[in-house]
Amino acid sequence: MKTGSRYVAFGTRSLSVATGLDHTTVAAHLRALREEDDPLIDLIENDRGLQGDLYQLRIPDQITARAGRVAWKAGKLHALRSVFRELGHPAAFVYEALEHNKGRPVRSFDLVTRTGLSRTAVYEALETLAAWHLAETRNGRWVLVAGTSLQQLAEQFGCADTVRALLNRHRDERARYRRALKIVDQQHIPALNTTDGYLWPPEPPPADEETLLELLERELGAHPIPIGA
Repeated sequence: MKTGSRYVAFGTRSLSVATGLDHTTVAAHLRALREEDDPLIDLIENDRGLQGDLYQLRIPDQITARAGRVAWKAGKLHALRSVFRELGHPAAFVYEALEHNKGRPVRSFDLVTRTGLSRTAVYEALETLAAWHLAETRNGRWVLVAGTSLQQLAEQFGCADTVRALLNRHRDERARYRRALKIVDQQHIPALNTTDGYLWPPEPPPADEETLLELLERELGAHPIPIGA
């Protein structure tokens, strides 16, 4: 999302990398969210060609009054960090809840409330974090282990390679889409670097003059049938 804007500016593939979900799952969740009676998002514009559907974030009517009274807690909300592709989404939520506690020990019961997960899911997530020395107990309460690197674990599990492969697949899919639409994009192409975030650079325009029919023949094995044949 753009800083200072209420409009969602990322496509489903970018959101899929950020959440660890397939882009078709992301699209299905967006449809479900916007079809709620009192939704968190509104669909402003669709069918925008190379640009994704435009959504607007909104505060549901039923919590508008409360949102005006409750202060937003300072801190950073992370996308799914790559190591949690291996350790699981519940572990990611519990880890972030501990992270926001800034080193102060917290009860597992309080983590259930803060994460919105079931008690069983929180306990299993804590066991997973403890097994990889990401969290530990102190007098029955939980804290993060500051010396354990999420990035090193991600490299050990091969998660970073998975993300890089996914970004390259998304680039290839969009390059094919551009060729199909015969759209030439002269925008500067920055180097691909997964540490800079989850937004991909735009693909370069195709070097050849391939027609849409030639593309369909190459990609799908289609071939023209003469009239009257």
